[in-house]
Amino acid sequence: MRIMRSDTVKIGGKSVKVRKITVAQWRELFTVIETLPQVLLTVITAAPAERLPYLVVAIEKSISDVVNVVSVLTELDADWIENNASVDELVEFFVETARVNNFGEMLKNVRGVLTQAGPKAEMAAGQDAS
Repeated sequence: MRIMRSDTVKIGGKSVKVRKITVAQWRELFTVIETLPQVLLTVITAAPAERLPYLVVAIEKSISDVVNVVSVLTELDADWIENNASVDELVEFFVETARVNNFGEMLKNVRGVLTQAGPKAEMAAGQDAS
């Protein structure tokens, strides 16, 4: 898959736009995925040198989820994607989607919120037990 512009990639010979994922699309994604969230979390949290091998295993373990996610985000038919797209095209689409949606920064922010909330929640629970 070649990047044609900063916001367009090719999947199975078709140009698709890489966009921000809307709240409505997030909701739809949660209805079509099964194993992908845990597998992606493993890939994202892996050491940088280990991410590629983890990604290859993730794709193999959750190829149906990958196809369904790409279908939701591109509005291409899942069967068409399965019969026309290559794995490297789907990986490139995910990479560009992660970049456009700034997933790395989002995860850092979520970790920061959870870290800040963790000790306060533990203290509150300890005070309630007294």
